[in-house]
Amino acid sequence: MKNLQTYNEWQAINEGGWSTTKTQETPLTPDVIQKVTKVVEKISEEFNSHLIELGLPSLDFVKPIGSGTWWEDDLKNQPDKLYGDVDYMIAYPILKLTGKDERADEIATVKLYNQELLMWLAADKPQGIDVEETKEISTDASLKLLVTVPLRSGETGYVQVDLVVTHKEYSAWAVFRFTPEKNVKGFVIGKLYSAFGEALELSIQPRGIRAKFQGDLMVPYSKRAKVEDRLISLSSSNFMTDIAKFFWDQANPGKPFVPSQSLQQWKGVNPDAPTFDDLCEGMIAVADTLEQIGEFGTVLKYKTSKEFLKAVVIQYEKRMMEAYNSPKFNKASTPAALAAMNKIQGLVIEYIKRAKKNLL
Repeated sequence: MKNLQTYNEWQAINEGGWSTTKTQETPLTPDVIQKVTKVVEKISEEFNSHLIELGLPSLDFVKPIGSGTWWEDDLKNQPDKLYGDVDYMIAYPILKLTGKDERADEIATVKLYNQELLMWLAADKPQGIDVEETKEISTDASLKLLVTVPLRSGETGYVQVDLVVTHKEYSAWAVFRFTPEKNVKGFVIGKLYSAFGEALELSIQPRGIRAKFQGDLMVPYSKRAKVEDRLISLSSSNFMTDIAKFFWDQANPGKPFVPSQSLQQWKGVNPDAPTFDDLCEGMIAVADTLEQIGEFGTVLKYKTSKEFLKAVVIQYEKRMMEAYNSPKFNKASTPAALAAMNKIQGLVIEYIKRAKKNLL
């Protein structure tokens, strides 16, 4: 087994720590993720049978996401690779529970199902789950399973599995949005999506690409009071075109939309192999289109595509430097932990430079 003190600090630097100390002696290698996945699949089968008995729609236990997306390939090609944590996407239905808007129903549905799952775990005590510790680290708003697995050493390992919420209507997009470039930390491409959305005053997150309105007036997505949340796109293949068309339609309702040549020729982001560079090319293509159709200086506050792309880079650099200066780096003391910190900080600088090179 790897030096546990070294691994503990490595994990803390890479993922920010744990909700339970039980996991701290379990290196997360691809074979461990494989065992965790089998336990979760069994829980899915048994709990969904329970839901049927209650007359409730099933949950869809989708797949590991984030760096765990690649565990099957890593099992063959990088069997000793270490992951920082395990995130498993769960798609919930949306039940009409509140008499309010859809978002309120989403939140209420998640709480209902999480409460039921915790009660079912306590009653049935399924194999492979530390039920008492699961209860300790979970709430009805945020569920974490503590999974037990046999390790190569013959010892029992404990793995915290964070259940990442999506809803069945959004699940395909959410998986796409959470898929990182292989062998690159997920925050690198995730923060680029966020920066692009923030520059456009949109949200590009797991619930899709969305805008907020007060009446017919679009307002910044950060605004909360007296706003209507509208979906723009859930399409992994057409989302950039959908964004450009959305802004065209604000000023030109009913008129035909013609994307720029660069947007028409953009190959897209491969859902199975996304890259930072492909996403940058799509942003440039949207900027070209918005400039071509006259949205800068009218619907959008930027005067030119160049000014807009500069705003994306500024926001991306801001978000990335938050990662660079993360307080969790104060935990680094061993050579391994310091090396992990330096690797992440090096990644931040590398991709800020790459964003500037690609977009400016």
